[in-house]
Amino acid sequence: MTETLGQAVDSAVARERSRISRELHDGLATELAGAISLFKVYLETHADHKDETLVNIFEILERMLKQVRDTLAELRPRPLGAEGLIGELHIQSEEFARLYSIRVEISHQGTEELLTTQQREVVYQVVREALTNVRKHSGASVCRVRMRFGAHPFLVEVADEGRGFGAAHTGGYGLVGMRERAAGIGGRLEVVSTEGKGTTVFLFGPN
Repeated sequence: MTETLGQAVDSAVARERSRISRELHDGLATELAGAISLFKVYLETHADHKDETLVNIFEILERMLKQVRDTLAELRPRPLGAEGLIGELHIQSEEFARLYSIRVEISHQGTEELLTTQQREVVYQVVREALTNVRKHSGASVCRVRMRFGAHPFLVEVADEGRGFGAAHTGGYGLVGMRERAAGIGGRLEVVSTEGKGTTVFLFGPN
């Protein structure tokens, strides 16, 4: 029953993410791309006497479009492929090092086969979301992902030594999504953070 309920929750979350991503892509992203194209044509045809204000607006629009595309990528996470959980996380860590200069150190005890397919999918998505939060908010250059598959319940930690946040911080939609995914497999998610000392996200599997 728990797994069936978890699958239903995951399915509902996936549908909502898909709906939001479609609206962003078909609406905001398309309009921004159109405005940027018009600005680019105008600036190229007036290259000899560019208006600095328009150049600044053009650059702001480009940054906004990049942010929207990053959000779309986060809303449409690809499922685990043939590389499996560990392989996919190593691919993710290489991407973070290349694109964002953030070193992601990955370690694990036990084998991922000790987890069900759904549990592995949730671990991947939670780690992915936690790494996104590190990139966006922590300012850290190193992040550590530790996974203990043989523990009962299994345990995953994503830790950084970045900015952290105080008790008054309630967290955004990313944390809500991670908690929903954890609950969907009968597990739970906890976040421990201290301002100036970093943040650790704990994912506990079902008992």
